[in-house]
Amino acid sequence: MPKGPIPVTYLDLLESPLLGQLATVDDHHRPQVHPVWFLWDGERLLLSITPETAKYRKLRKNPALAISILDPQNSFRYLELRGVVAELQLYTTLEFVNRLARKYTDADFTGGQDGEERYKVIMEIDSWTASGG
Repeated sequence: MPKGPIPVTYLDLLESPLLGQLATVDDHHRPQVHPVWFLWDGERLLLSITPETAKYRKLRKNPALAISILDPQNSFRYLELRGVVAELQLYTTLEFVNRLARKYTDADFTGGQDGEERYKVIMEIDSWTASGG
């Protein structure tokens, strides 16, 4: 798998409101895939999770993860990122989750309120692969 910067020809997949398919590993070493909203900060992928989810529990035990993003206009074009959780940042306001919601819905998040615990998952990219670009 290539290392280094992701080619510019795939950045549209990271910046568009496309769902990512997040792969984590469960307690029995089996992969589990979850559709997720994400943001790209130019170097790292950012996700939001709540502490009562399986994603949170699995990432606390095993920080390895991968995410794939499929081009809806060309099912042969995709980007896959592999890496680790560099940091889980606790936050209790809707500021970050609103940024995510605006990317995907053009509106603020309506499924929560300030004071609820959420974690920003900061994914450090170790390698990537892509096709169809």
